[in-house]
Amino acid sequence: MSVCTPSETADGGTVLARLRATPLTVLDLGTAGIRCLVARPRPSRGFGLLARSLAESRGLRAGAVTDADAARRAVAEALEAAEEQAGERLSRVVVVGAAGRPRSRTVRVDVPLQGNAVRDSHIRRALHEAVRIARQPGETALHAVPVEGTVDGRTLRDPRGMRGERLELLATVVLADADALAALVDLVESCHVVVEDVIAAPYAAATAALTEDEAERGALVLDFGAGTTSAAHVADGRLLFTYAVPYGSVHLTHDLAYGLGTSRRAAERIKVLNGHLFPPDGDARVDVPAADGEGIERTAPLAEIATILRARIEEILDFLAEGIEAQRDLFDGRPPRAVVLTGGGAQLEGLVELAERVFGLPVRRARLGLVFGPQGIEDDPSLAAASGALALASGDDGGLSFQELGRRPPGGLLGRLARWFVGDD
Repeated sequence: MSVCTPSETADGGTVLARLRATPLTVLDLGTAGIRCLVARPRPSRGFGLLARSLAESRGLRAGAVTDADAARRAVAEALEAAEEQAGERLSRVVVVGAAGRPRSRTVRVDVPLQGNAVRDSHIRRALHEAVRIARQPGETALHAVPVEGTVDGRTLRDPRGMRGERLELLATVVLADADALAALVDLVESCHVVVEDVIAAPYAAATAALTEDEAERGALVLDFGAGTTSAAHVADGRLLFTYAVPYGSVHLTHDLAYGLGTSRRAAERIKVLNGHLFPPDGDARVDVPAADGEGIERTAPLAEIATILRARIEEILDFLAEGIEAQRDLFDGRPPRAVVLTGGGAQLEGLVELAERVFGLPVRRARLGLVFGPQGIEDDPSLAAASGALALASGDDGGLSFQELGRRPPGGLLGRLARWFVGDD
């Protein structure tokens, strides 16, 4: 696949070429952990890892700042650890996460051609207009991705070069709550770095998780984070839909703690070591520590643990299914053929089987292949959003790059639009 002509710099080079020569820093702001990846684009596809840090997340929940001082210390801890590993001062970062409840709207825009051929400038004008139409008061546009173009009734994968009187562009616009996003950017920039971009976690996770064939045929990516679970649908190589619900793996831990009468710390350990949505038959039981940490409260059968976990997971999947059902017209024309699971919560045993029952499609866990560290490929599903953000920020994503809108909203956020996702030349 090829990227359409990037914007030229003053010295005749390209923005994309400059980005490829520069290490990128991605800050993944999660409810359970803050990850910082520093990586350099490889000559071929992918990234060479220079640093990877993880700090316990504090003061953040589902992408919202709940305690600014605690969150600032956690972000600074992750950045400082990454700087020490990379051996250099980090000054610019790309933020990825679920801040502002990212969601998408599809918009159709008409652009007059007056007999001229479709050019990049027409696409840019249409995307600007799509953002204007889709964005409501209190919202910020994170991404605008072309889906298809129609020139005088002829629908084309890439309409550029076609002559006609009118271009109709279908675009996906990903939006988020402006105040929540600005608060998050302000928080990060108080740690003496500049936020160059904010990328929606579901879009990034889909970029990292899908094979080229899946992206073309149609696939639904479910990203199970700690505070948020999100969905992204990609078909014909284009992002069509994003949706998120404010529930994730941390809610599983809370449910276990309440249901078993133990502490959250003990519940988290039970979830990690013994959590299974469909445990094997038998009388296996697990010791449940007392809530005060003094001794064992009781023993619980694995079936009881599974019942508690499954109730919450079924609720999350049902919420996602409802969001998808609300976009039935979009999905009827480009249905998903498979489901791919990403995020730390994707590793829960039995989740693949339950998702297959709910969606009636083949389901697999993501196998990442974008970031290469000293020990080989960094394929942990919890790194999907951070890995995909590297690709989206650099343009090394199989055909997507960014074009500056030339605006800088309050909080230091640089708005960007995705360029046209084209096929092989």
